[in-house]
Order: sequence, then C-alpha cells, then structure tokens
Amino acid sequence: FFVVWCHAQGEKNHPSPNFKQYVREQGSLTDQLSRRQVRVYQLYSRTSGRHVQIQGRRVSATAEDGNTFARLYVETDTFGSRVRIKGAESGRYLCMNRRGKL
Repeated sequence: FFVVWCHAQGEKNHPSPNFKQYVREQGSLTDQLSRRQVRVYQLYSRTSGRHVQIQGRRVSATAEDGNTFARLYVETDTFGSRVRIKGAESGRYLCMNRRGKL
C-alpha cells in the first residue's frame, strides 16, 4: 500500500502535508485493507559472512545457512506499523534502543 502526495500548481493557502503525522495516525487504526503479514527470513551479515541468529537472549551473526535459530519471523500489522523480528525457534524478539544498539 503506497501513498502518493501531490501538490497541484496554482493551489494556494494549503499547508504542505505532514507525512510523518499521517503515518502515525494511520498506523494506529485498523482497516479492511491492511492485514497482518508474517514472513520467514534469514538475515545475512556481510561482516561475518554468516546469518543472524537468536538463541535465548543472545544474538549473533554466526549461524550457517539453514540453522534453525537463524529462521526469523518478520511481522507487520497495519499501514505504517513498525516491523517486528522474532526468532522462530527461540520465540524472542530482536530489540534495539533509539540509537540502534541491540
């Protein structure tokens, strides 16, 4: 689902759209168009040359391809919602602080 903002020339006295506010408002609503999606991925780390895995409270990029702890669920609920990454085997979520630190 994509939203395109257009501004026609000649229109005056209309404030420019606040896309962040729109996403925040729409993300808090549930509608008939948005639906929950869950997909299974393996995240590859170029640094280690291996896959990211979640084992209990430990996250590392040392898994071989096909490792059960490297299977990660990527979940979304509605338009503009945040993405959640959960270990398929461990059942634990990958969490980060505001600075992006695990």
